[in-house]
Amino acid sequence: MLRRVVSSFIFVSIFIAPLPIFASTLSLPEAEHLALTNAPELRSLQASQEALEQQAVADGQLPDPQLTVGAINVPTDTFSFSQDDMTMVQFGLQQTFLPGHSLKYKSQKTEDLSKAMGKKQQAESLDLLRKVRENWLELYYWTNAKQIFDKNIALYQYLLKSVTSQYSVGKATQSDVLEVQLELSRLQDQRIQFLQQIDVARANLSRWIRLDDANWSIAPTLPQWPAPPPLSALSTQIQQHPLLKIDAENINAAKDDVNYAKEQYKPGWMLEADYGVRQGEMQNGMPRSNMATMQATVDLPFFTGKRQSKELAASNSQLLATEMDQQTHYRDLSQELQQQYATWQRLSERDALYQKQLIPESAQNAKAALASYSDAKTDLSAVLRAYSSELTAQMELLQIQTTRAKARVDLLYLQGATK
Repeated sequence: MLRRVVSSFIFVSIFIAPLPIFASTLSLPEAEHLALTNAPELRSLQASQEALEQQAVADGQLPDPQLTVGAINVPTDTFSFSQDDMTMVQFGLQQTFLPGHSLKYKSQKTEDLSKAMGKKQQAESLDLLRKVRENWLELYYWTNAKQIFDKNIALYQYLLKSVTSQYSVGKATQSDVLEVQLELSRLQDQRIQFLQQIDVARANLSRWIRLDDANWSIAPTLPQWPAPPPLSALSTQIQQHPLLKIDAENINAAKDDVNYAKEQYKPGWMLEADYGVRQGEMQNGMPRSNMATMQATVDLPFFTGKRQSKELAASNSQLLATEMDQQTHYRDLSQELQQQYATWQRLSERDALYQKQLIPESAQNAKAALASYSDAKTDLSAVLRAYSSELTAQMELLQIQTTRAKARVDLLYLQGATK
């Protein structure tokens, strides 16, 4: 009788209904759209870029002219403006001109930083998509793992009820009941752990998508991305990665700094025009004439050793540091590319092996164990071990497929692909 119970246990597994899916299911493309739409990080970078664009225009302009107003040569005994010939009220304008093409390079540097900020928006978008995709896949894994365990829990509950019933009439042993109960308890404990991981994964994904509806669930299937290009083609593509383009614009900005420092060896100058108004009359009765003054002030950069030369050396060192940053980032991207490509390739092989051999073989092993038990050639423990092995194979396949998808996500990031 107990053997017929185990047979019923396997039969029921075929007809257990799948878990209900909420009306609101979240596919990965929907999650990506929500993340990009609601990302304050992208809006912040856009605002910073616009600020630098405006600043680049301002940096290319001359300093504002200066207006001077004053009284010249006023006698201190009477403070009269008509007593002495040279007393006058003077108005003037001053305009400063920076050395050489300083304004040009200062403006160019800010413009290059603005371009770098634009590339940073692209890099941030790619990084955001990678995080969303990885969090979505994490939630997909734990949700599907829970579904696998829910099926097995339902089966073991049915088996426990049947074995307990047979034990009450003396057709099963207490050991059989305890063994099924122990296995069921283990499954229930793991299910609780899965619920915890689902809550954590939902919270992590919600950080990016800002979905207020608490009843949304994950879409039941993995996204179908095309196979990545060959490794050699990907190695060429990463040379155009936004991170390296950011470095390229920063290098241009550092070069502008070097050119700006070189311009400081040239003299700056200031032009000043004044007009003086005199009061009173000369001895012949004629009114005193007004006076105009024009003068230029020129910098004399004779002692450049501790200022201009130090500034130039500093800007050259900064340029070198920026160039080394680009090389470091390229090496990091190349290393990650090789790692993720190898991961995707080997997991693809394992996925095929599991689907063609290990999953069917574990199912056949479970059936063989059941047949042996039915023929009284083995005990209940062997059957439970066989079906536990089948469960393990299913979980391993789910882990392989999810990790493989994550490796593909990383390759999409390295390709600079947004879809």
